[in-house]
Amino acid sequence: MKTPIFDFLNEYKNKNSIRFHMPGHKGIGPVELSAVSKYDITEITGADFLFSTSNEGIICESEKNAEKLFDSAVTAYSTEGSTLAIKTMLFLAVKGRRRKVLAARNVHKAFINACALIDIEVDWLYPKEAISSLCSMKLSAFDLDNALASYKNEELPSAVYVTTPDYLGNMLDIKSLSEVCKRYNIPLLVDNAHGAYLNFLSENLHPLANGADMCCDSAHKTLPCLTGGAYLHISKNTRDEYKSKANVKESMQIFATTSPSYLILESLDLCNKILEDKDYSDRLNKLCKRLKKLKEEIRSIGFNVINNPYSEPLKIVILTNGLGINGKELLCSLEKMNIYCEYADISAVILMISPDNNENDFNALLSALKDIKNSAKEKISSDNAFDDGFLIHPAEQKMSIRDALFSKAEKISVDDALGRICTSPVSICPPCIPLAVSGEVFDKNTINLLKKYSIFSVNVVQ
Repeated sequence: MKTPIFDFLNEYKNKNSIRFHMPGHKGIGPVELSAVSKYDITEITGADFLFSTSNEGIICESEKNAEKLFDSAVTAYSTEGSTLAIKTMLFLAVKGRRRKVLAARNVHKAFINACALIDIEVDWLYPKEAISSLCSMKLSAFDLDNALASYKNEELPSAVYVTTPDYLGNMLDIKSLSEVCKRYNIPLLVDNAHGAYLNFLSENLHPLANGADMCCDSAHKTLPCLTGGAYLHISKNTRDEYKSKANVKESMQIFATTSPSYLILESLDLCNKILEDKDYSDRLNKLCKRLKKLKEEIRSIGFNVINNPYSEPLKIVILTNGLGINGKELLCSLEKMNIYCEYADISAVILMISPDNNENDFNALLSALKDIKNSAKEKISSDNAFDDGFLIHPAEQKMSIRDALFSKAEKISVDDALGRICTSPVSICPPCIPLAVSGEVFDKNTINLLKKYSIFSVNVVQ
């Protein structure tokens, strides 16, 4: 497979050209970045433009390579992560239609901000049972069908929006959810930020292969790509208006910088070549088998590890019930041993694995966990749950997301927030899943939830 972006940048680097163009380092400094600065350019002649609507150029050629890999009608690059892709697919879904979306509550904060910018009204799908983490939400085809059946035809939302895999690695049945959406002629949008690699498993679990109309992938989260590299994928089996690459690019540039990083574009381009090689898929599937064994090895030490048939294979979620330390303390203990994980909260530590991890990494992890277990204050429990769980109660939506976010705000103590209206969505990063959404009224349930996550001040409408 050709790498047109890399080839252009490499050729330009070797010319040692006089650079009377951006960026200001002119391919020279700072010295510490000299290895990459020579590849860091702007939209000079021949370099193409990320949001060009033409069907030519090195970026377009590279995106076509990605389209072949993901079997998409359109794959558009983002150098601003999945956040840019989320804004774009929401805009495409509601353009010329009712600005209302039905969404599972465990959305990323980027979704809320996008709704404020585009002025989208959201109807929320809440979990029907107690949950142990805001990250996860079970949603069956039956639940979705019931929710859509409650609308009159003229009131149907313009799209259904879900997140899968979630931050804990749980996956929804996209195929069955897609079938429901198709019966109502509503597009299914998927935040697949954590699942770009799913396309390359022996069983293709990628949302696009299972019926999603549009989805975003954060390439940098699980693929060999620089941070910020992401894709917006449009299915071959969706509405023709979505499959217009010109329409996608015109929509994307509304929300994007006009100075995308060519270093990130180059990494997306080179990533195509890696993904095309059968060796990548072989390494990936071999790793999945190894991680099944690794999870058993962690359990044999005495830790609980999430394990269900709907878990994505490249995450390890270690539960800390009964350990004598909480998830954040376990994270700190691991960091003292030079092991850094993706995320931790009170009851779990999340590790993200890729084919570029090796056996030395896994052995170091097992050794560290053994040491921590031996020094734990209490015997590790066999209870496979985060805690007793909690219910998410729908809060009153007093203002639109847009109006609330654009309102004059003041910061107050959570103890004084009862009855006040949320302005900025309240979340912890990561995982950036809002505990309170702009326009919602703070009630006792929400306030208790905020305190549970050690959030003691909020922004409210003045």
